[in-house]
Amino acid sequence: MKTKRAEPRSAALEILKRTRQGQPFDATLTVAMRDLSARDSGLAHEIAAGVLRHRRVIDKEIQHRLTHPETKLADRIHDIIRIGVFQLIYLNKIPSYAAVSSAVDLARDVGGKKTAGLVNAVLRNVDRSGRAIDLTQCSVAERHSHPDWLVNRWHDTYGPAGTERLLDFFNTRPSLVVQSARWDEDMLVRAFRAADVQFTASPTQHGIVIDTGDVSGLPGYKEGAFIVQDPAQRALLEFAAIPQNVNIWDACAAPGGKAVTMAAGRTVIATEVSPRRTRTLIENKERVAPRLHVVIADAIRFPFRDHHFDVVVVDAPCSGTGSMARHPDARWSLTPERIRKAVEMQRGILDATANAVKPGGLLIYLTCSLESEENERQVDRFLELHSEFERTREDLSIFPPDQRTDGGYGARMRRAI
Repeated sequence: MKTKRAEPRSAALEILKRTRQGQPFDATLTVAMRDLSARDSGLAHEIAAGVLRHRRVIDKEIQHRLTHPETKLADRIHDIIRIGVFQLIYLNKIPSYAAVSSAVDLARDVGGKKTAGLVNAVLRNVDRSGRAIDLTQCSVAERHSHPDWLVNRWHDTYGPAGTERLLDFFNTRPSLVVQSARWDEDMLVRAFRAADVQFTASPTQHGIVIDTGDVSGLPGYKEGAFIVQDPAQRALLEFAAIPQNVNIWDACAAPGGKAVTMAAGRTVIATEVSPRRTRTLIENKERVAPRLHVVIADAIRFPFRDHHFDVVVVDAPCSGTGSMARHPDARWSLTPERIRKAVEMQRGILDATANAVKPGGLLIYLTCSLESEENERQVDRFLELHSEFERTREDLSIFPPDQRTDGGYGARMRRAI
């Protein structure tokens, strides 16, 4: 039987298992933490995210303590030890005895007495001796716990200093930011102050940084007063400069933050091909923008007639390399092949949706990627094939360390004929 102390660690263990199986980090949180208090949910989230952010260093620490370093640990046992090591090395607020004993309890539940003995021996060794790995002797990729291929790729783009800044940022805990929706920001601020909610202004002046993980308890949540949205996403919408009183097709709309923002004063049809992601889109619509029209549809199959919309927004499925601080599992699940497939999908969506734009209308292309083939090179290719479109302004690229936000990219194109 699990002890109360082990419950957040059990949830963290479940999150790590599900992300290893390919489920997105944010999707695992709701399932793994549904029976926990807000405080325990926060701890489970912090532990699981921390293990994913520091996994290479943690694994080197574990290997250093094993009698037979070449022995391959079972995934679940390996994750239990990772959870314990993360708490001992990175999470000073957890007493060492709690980190060790809770991991031993988990190991006993999972693998019995022998497994519990192994976990106990490794973690007590860490507790006694502290960090054993000299990080200055590690490669940049090892030190920041990212895959070699991805770090090499960014090194070619951003150079050594830029890459180091990017990796540092991706290993920080991202802020929780809310953006005004049905209430304006002044109303939100007054409501938060009246309820004694701790908050600060976003450094980019896009939104309010909240010092809580439970947004559903904030004033205005039920009324649709705000949405949770990284400042980079709001900055991309500002860059798009979409006029009022136009009709819009948001072709890849889930989870819906941009769609509900655009729906203020405009007619927006939001389509999404994934039923799971559509559920989140509908939840946001019902709370924040009840007049938003949601349709399950594949943008590539073009469900609307030609030249129907003033504005088409393609917030394209992408590698997500700009949001790896928020999605710490993504660095381990991403592969060069997945980037290649994303590029092919983006190409298909852009080509399919272009005909929906009226003459004189706008095609807005957005990603949360840092990769040039998904961003400016993708748009360059599109414009070469579609001479009826042209850029209306210089593209926007957001480099995460510069703004302390997610990364992103935007291109704004107008159809001439």
